[in-house]
Amino acid sequence: MAFTRERLTWLTYSMSIALGFAIAALGPAMPSLRDDLGISRTIGGLHYTAIAAGSVLAGSSVARIVRASGRARTFWSGGAGVAAGSLLIGVGPHAAVTLAGSFLIGLSGSIMLAVSHASLADLHPRHHEVALTEINIAASIGSVAPAVLIGAFVAVGAGWRPAFVVPLLVVGGLAVRRSGESFPRPASIAAAGRRRRLPRAYWFFWAGLMPAVAAEWSIGVWGAGYLVDVAGTTEGAASFLMTAFFGAMLAGRLLGARAARIESAFTLLLVAATVGLAGILLFWASSSVLPVVGGLLVGGLGMSMLFPMLLSLAIDTAPDRSDIAAARVFIAAGGSLLLAPLTLGVIADEAGIRAAFAMVPGLFVLVVVLATLGRHADAARSVP
Repeated sequence: MAFTRERLTWLTYSMSIALGFAIAALGPAMPSLRDDLGISRTIGGLHYTAIAAGSVLAGSSVARIVRASGRARTFWSGGAGVAAGSLLIGVGPHAAVTLAGSFLIGLSGSIMLAVSHASLADLHPRHHEVALTEINIAASIGSVAPAVLIGAFVAVGAGWRPAFVVPLLVVGGLAVRRSGESFPRPASIAAAGRRRRLPRAYWFFWAGLMPAVAAEWSIGVWGAGYLVDVAGTTEGAASFLMTAFFGAMLAGRLLGARAARIESAFTLLLVAATVGLAGILLFWASSSVLPVVGGLLVGGLGMSMLFPMLLSLAIDTAPDRSDIAAARVFIAAGGSLLLAPLTLGVIADEAGIRAAFAMVPGLFVLVVVLATLGRHADAARSVP
């Protein structure tokens, strides 16, 4: 059966663009945001900690919210929260306000995305690897735009704040045109939860998401700072150059969506981890602009497929409990995001940003180890 994108599939992709923009915008905006609000790298890292805290809360509660409100209402409420949180960051005169906006983006965005992932898994049971990769492509499209837009705004003197209106424009436009879209009914979440727990293999893939997310967002949050502090670029140039990373993430997922039609998710994961590790080693070992940007390009290509392939492998272990499986993913992703950027920021304040990035290469090795354990556990479960 061919993979077909119906209206609901396109809707989830479009909303993911808005979420990708809202989250990614903090990275290229961070040097200017820190200067504007007079905050340290540690406080800057707390913005992603706030997103992560919201994501963890969403992961532990979204299944109950879907049972009470249904997928459609939950999805649109999540989108509205993303737009509101982004506006809070854009207008916030104090770190307390921008931190609240970050928390709202993490909570609402993860709720919306969990509903999207579960709905796509139900809509495309034979091609969920492709659908889950493509929704991450959509997020990557959203994540590329802020680096260009904020860099341009800073260059012309408009500052970083106007970019944070974009998610409202996207969500508002979608609500006007697509608010009546119907979602597939989920399997009985409560019944599935009582029947049996998520399998052991799921939890290995779940755990693998933690170092994968940590690696991706360590670069996403502090890559611009590395370019400024180590490679010696200006803040505006750093914002533009971060397009190399986010653009590579997009390109990698575009290639990965095609590869997912013919290769297994596990094989693609191993290739992606190898390429990502090579790129990050080049990035970390360099102190001039060209090799640092080259490392961002190669690292982004590899990192692009870690999350969608681990997500696909995890959900595939429990296809009859897609809502719970998709929701729990955000506890892992949020927990990692809760710690990684903040930890890197703290180390950077004490020892320098280059020393802080020394932890990133080992994360790729950990991804491979945990995914391999998950694959073995899944194979053992399938043996009669």
